[in-house]
Order: sequence, then C-alpha cells, then structure tokens
Amino acid sequence: MAEPTDTKYENRPLRWRWFGSPRTVAVLAASILVVGAIIYGVFIAYSVSLGEEFNKMSAEGMNDFTAAQKIESESSIGEIRNTVLTIRTLAESPDIDPEGEVFTDFLDSWNERSSFGVTYVSIATLEEGVDDSNRKESDREILRRLKAGESVVSDVRKSNRLDGYFYSIAEPVVKDNMVVGVLRSIVDAHTLIDTTQIKSSVTLLGSVLMKGDGTIIVDSEKSELYDGSNLYDVLRSQGYADAIVNKMQENVENDSDVATLAIGKRNGKTTFFTSVRLNENDWTIVNFTEENTIAEHSQVILHDTVVAGTVLVVISTIACIVVALVIGRFRRRALREADRYAVLAEFSDAVLFEYSYSDDVLELTPNARSVFSLDSLRREHYLERGIPLIDFHEEDVSLVGEILENPAPSGEARHAIVRARTLTGEYRWFSIKCRYLYEGQEPYAAVGKMVDITQQRALEEQLVRQSQIDGLTKALNKVTVEEKIAASLAAHDRGLLFMIDVDDFKQINDSNGHLVGDQVLAAIARALFDVFRCDDPVGRVGGDEFVAFARGADEADVVDAKRRALRDRTEFITKDLGVSVSLSIGVARYPHDGKTYQELFDAADRAMYREKQERDGA
Repeated sequence: MAEPTDTKYENRPLRWRWFGSPRTVAVLAASILVVGAIIYGVFIAYSVSLGEEFNKMSAEGMNDFTAAQKIESESSIGEIRNTVLTIRTLAESPDIDPEGEVFTDFLDSWNERSSFGVTYVSIATLEEGVDDSNRKESDREILRRLKAGESVVSDVRKSNRLDGYFYSIAEPVVKDNMVVGVLRSIVDAHTLIDTTQIKSSVTLLGSVLMKGDGTIIVDSEKSELYDGSNLYDVLRSQGYADAIVNKMQENVENDSDVATLAIGKRNGKTTFFTSVRLNENDWTIVNFTEENTIAEHSQVILHDTVVAGTVLVVISTIACIVVALVIGRFRRRALREADRYAVLAEFSDAVLFEYSYSDDVLELTPNARSVFSLDSLRREHYLERGIPLIDFHEEDVSLVGEILENPAPSGEARHAIVRARTLTGEYRWFSIKCRYLYEGQEPYAAVGKMVDITQQRALEEQLVRQSQIDGLTKALNKVTVEEKIAASLAAHDRGLLFMIDVDDFKQINDSNGHLVGDQVLAAIARALFDVFRCDDPVGRVGGDEFVAFARGADEADVVDAKRRALRDRTEFITKDLGVSVSLSIGVARYPHDGKTYQELFDAADRAMYREKQERDGA
C-alpha cells in the first residue's frame, strides 16, 4: 500500500498540477494585472508623446510654409521696386524728359514686355488729385513722403477702374534737386498672400492679410464681407474663446518672425493659426491650416500598437512565468522604442536614417533606393572603417561624419547642407537634420532625415540673380556692380576700371526707334562679356553707360587690347544692326587714379569725356 504522500499530487485536478496551488494562481493573476496596467500606462504615455511630437512637426511645417510665403511676397515687392529704381535712374538722366515722347515710348515698350506695369505721373497731377476734398489723409501723407524724396509702398485699396484691390510701389523722380514726378507700379493685393508653393506638407484652410492691430485688409472680392472688421472680433463671433483669441494676438505681436499656435480641432484634426509680419506697412499674413494625413496615419499606427499590446497581455497571461522574467527588459525596450518612433515621426517626409552608437551601424529606410544608388541599406563598422553608404561629395564627407561623431545634447538637433550623388549620377543638394536619443548620459542612437533642397536653393539663387541683373542687357545693375567692384578692390592690389559710353545714343533712339536702341545696348553688353573675363564685373550704370573692372591688371597693353577688341565688336554690331555705333572709353588705374570705386569712376568718367572732346576736336 502506497503512502498518502505518493498519491497527494496524483489526485489533484490537472489544472493545479500545471500552476501549483490556487494561491499561486492568484499571485500570478495579480502580477499579470499589474503588468497589464504598466503596459497600458506605457501606451498612454506613448500616445501623449506621439501627439506632442506630431504637433511640433506640424507647427514646424506651418512655420516653414508661412515663412516661404513671406519670402515670395517680399521678393516680388523687391523685384518691382528694383525695376522701378532702375527706370528712375533713366528718368533722372540729364538728357531725358520724363514727360517727353522718348521716355513715354520707353515705358510703353517696357509695359508690353513686362509682367507688371510702370507709369509716370507728374507731381503737379498728384497734387491736384490730393487737393480734392474727398481724398483721405493717408493720400496726403504719401504725397508728402514722395515730395521728400522717399520710396513709398501704399496701403491696399479698391480700384473700380481695374476691378480689384491693389497697392502701389512708388519712387520719386528728382530733377535739379526737386521732385518733378513719380514712377509707380500698381500690384494686385492678392499676390501678397498667394503662393506658388506645393501645399503637400500642410492643409491650407485660408489666408488673411491684416494690420498689426488685427484690422482685416481686403485683398479680393472674397474678403469684401470683412471690410473694416477686426480679425480677433470675427474669431470671437465664430465661437473661439477669449483665451485662444488673446493667444493669437500675442503671437502676432511677439518679437519672433513667424509663430504657430494650435487653436482647436476641426473634423478630428488639429487646427493651427500661423502669423508672419511683412516688412511693409505693418502688414501681417495669417494662415489657418490643419494637420495633414500624416497625423491620421499616426493614429492608425497607435491603434495597431495598442492592439498588439493587448495581444501581448493575453499571451503573457498564458505564459505568465515567461512574462514575469522578461517584464523588466520589455518595459525598458518599450520606452526606448517609444522615444525612437516619436523622433522618426518627425522625419516622416524624407529619406530617414538611424545610427546605433553601440553597434556602429547605420541603416537607411527602403525609400532611399529610389533616390540614391545603394548596394545595401545597412553598413556595419560605419565610423570605424569610414566607408559611407551614400556617395557624398568629397568636400562634404567630413560634415556627415561630424554629425554622427559629435552628438548634440538631448532634445537638440544638428543640421548640415551637403551634396550627394543620386540615381541620375548628378550631385544634388540635401538638408540633413539629426536628433539624438540618450540613455542616461550616453547617446545610444542618432535618428535623422535627408531632404532634397536642390530646387529650393536654385529658386533662392534665381531670386538673388534677378535682383542683381539689369533686365534689358543682362549685365549687373548699378548697385550690384558697385558692390562687386568694391569687393574686387579689397581683394586685389591693382586693376583697371573701364567706363564705356555709347556715342549719340539718343540720336540712335530718335532715328531708329527704341527697339533698335534696346538691341544696341544688349549687343554692347554681349561685347563686354566677350572682351572681359567671366569673373570681371560688368554692369550698366546709366541709360547708355557701362562699367567693367579688369582685376589684377594695370598694364597699358591690356588697356589697348581691350579698346581694340571693343571697337572690333562695335564694327560688327554696326554691320549686324545696320546702325552706326561707336563707343567712348575712359580708363582709370587702381590704385594710381583712385582707391575707392567712386574715385575710380570719376577718373574714368573724366578720361572718357577727354576722349570725346579730342575726337570731336579732330
């Protein structure tokens, strides 16, 4: 007969054989509940963190969009202002009558070819219009400023004649130290808030132009309903709380250039209020936007993550002993993954990369294969061996290495602009932004993005070039050529300043028409480009006057060679256009004839007129 102890566990139900006593089961069940509560808390924290990161990312997108909108508006104003300034220089020439037929024909020709028009109005005509009793005080103030010689950008106002809302950019024309008239360009006010940007990064609900105090500026028929209204009062009438409206007003009035504020929810999406000041007339652009579909996808990801967590809790109930052993490691890993994916969410619009400091491994997201020629998306011993995954330009390789070798403090990012070879074989410009994840005081990962900014850089360079180039001749304009030559003087110990004047240019215009005159000026500019080196500054400083600076030369044979070359090309222009063209050329040596641009300019000008007098006398 077996002892009772031999049959004690055999008689126990099968379920207790697996889990031990009921007390043990209760302890394990309680442990699972605690573990489940901890996991649930982690996901809630992750949800909050992810929402905050997406709001930050969205706000950055709104800021970038609105800042670019400001650049477009101010670049447009600057381009028009520079053009009007150039035409003003012509109008102020001693041999030009702003109200005469020559100048009027020139403006007509310009307006036919340009995307914006420029008109001339005498100061007497303006005074007659302002003296009208129905005129606003602001019109009198504009007239006062113009008569004082100031450039003016007017307020936006409705034009019944042009059937729309416009503002004007005006420049006074001065003759004999007296303002005799005004050159102005009338511009569609809607262009101040319109933009050519692709709105894939933001969902634009609407744009408003207003004064700094909130007064809405009507820029089109769509906004006529709010003429004279205050934006803040309109928002309050639409149900926005005073606290939110006050924060909007603080954003507009703060010292920063552009600011974004989350103001509520619309159809489940966060709505943003973004404002940026323009450098004209206390104008402010306000954009109302909402987060894009990236945020919706994040909610799907979060939902799937929560579902996966629930499955984990169920599995851990079945395998409670295993869960009990690994729960500490699981929690630490979950927290690290939460940080990692929160940062990845910020960079979801570009090629992403992740670098592990402990393993010295760099990994790229799969979409990198559609941009770069890659043999792998992963490189081990990345910094140790120094073999890059991406073919960076040799001058930029060190910048990429520095980003990974010198991590920024937690919460801060490092940036770099580099060139990388793409699938087409060409080098394109990319912006790199990298953030760092820390465990204690040591970084364990770097996560970042690469964005192709080639078109953005090209647009910025194009805008700069357009502001520096004379539209007719493609030579540098007066302001830019002076700056370029001044810089050359500082960088070289000698040089030659050539001043070139087209002889009897007014007679060419009068006899052959302004179109032929324009062709002559353009041909003279091309001749200067051929004769002088590509990095020698060549510019148009007056109606028919050009300057060029030969760096690092002051020999007489260089002067003679340039004179001969220019006269040979002038003969070719005469044959080509059928118009007799000749040049007067004055030369000043640096530093012998002057140490500044103005001194050299005056010396070359005197030399040129001596040549004219000697030729006329002969």
